[in-house]
Amino acid sequence: MTATPLHPGGAVAATAYPDMPAAVPPHLQAGAMRRRFWGVFNCLCAGAFGSLAAAAAKLAFGSEVHVGLCILGIVVMFSANSLMWTFFSRGLSFSMSSAIASVTVTFANILSSALLGYVLYGECQEVLWWGGVFLILCGLTLIHRKLPPVWKAIPHKQQ
Repeated sequence: MTATPLHPGGAVAATAYPDMPAAVPPHLQAGAMRRRFWGVFNCLCAGAFGSLAAAAAKLAFGSEVHVGLCILGIVVMFSANSLMWTFFSRGLSFSMSSAIASVTVTFANILSSALLGYVLYGECQEVLWWGGVFLILCGLTLIHRKLPPVWKAIPHKQQ
């Protein structure tokens, strides 16, 4: 059995998979879009559970809170934190890079924190805050549009 030649950087040569057409870019191969969707979905869930944990902590450790409500807030905080880390680790495994997963979780956390702050505590955000959220969304869009690198064979010098 012959060994498959590897390109620099560890990418497998196209000859390793003869039944897959070479013209299809790697980001459009079967399953890539599904993995990207599940990566984004898990990261969005992680951000939402992170903001829920923060809201539960604020509820549990606020001033003049009944003991039962404090215990409930602590249980919800620990549960939401464990769900956040579970979804974040799954999002990392599905994402193309850890930077994409981290920015997606941050964006989801900011938006869901704003929503929970408005619903639970009547907090309103200023225009400058929403401008920052818009800039994060623009950066997130640029990160998600970037195509994965395509490995090209580097010609070897003959000596």
